[in-house]
Amino acid sequence: MSTPAEDPRIVIDLFAEEASVLEAIGVMHRAFDEYTAKGQPSGALQETADTLRAEMADGLRLGVVRAGGRMVAVVKYTRAQDGTLYFGRLGVDPDARGTGLAGKLVRALRGQAEAEGLDGLSCAVRADEAGNIALYEYLGMDIVSRESRVSRTGAVLPVVVMKDRVSPASAR
Repeated sequence: MSTPAEDPRIVIDLFAEEASVLEAIGVMHRAFDEYTAKGQPSGALQETADTLRAEMADGLRLGVVRAGGRMVAVVKYTRAQDGTLYFGRLGVDPDARGTGLAGKLVRALRGQAEAEGLDGLSCAVRADEAGNIALYEYLGMDIVSRESRVSRTGAVLPVVVMKDRVSPASAR
């Protein structure tokens, strides 16, 4: 399902297929490379087309955003055991940041959660990423817990778990 955003040059595809994997990995690596400069490389940099294909074969879904035909944002998502649509690895290519693409992608995911009868969205964010946390709060999510998770790099990272304030299913 492709969804045109208000700008006809922007297309959100929440059901990207295997043909998009290689391009999606490139966007993901560019988007998450900034953590290397901060001294804590992201596990996203260890993901490959093969690991992403394997996750998709196990039911993970891949969403992408194209602007003018070029892939500029990616997200991985799946149904969570708590009844939400859990997303991760939401990344926007550095040269496309500041244009509202992350917000468009989160709103599209929220619409998908509602279409599936789920209780909104959930995600985990590095606890020291105040900008990302603020973005998700602005988009209607709140911190519901704090924990540590092991990255693909082996590093133990403090994260905050965030969920939609008012979930679509519970608001009915």
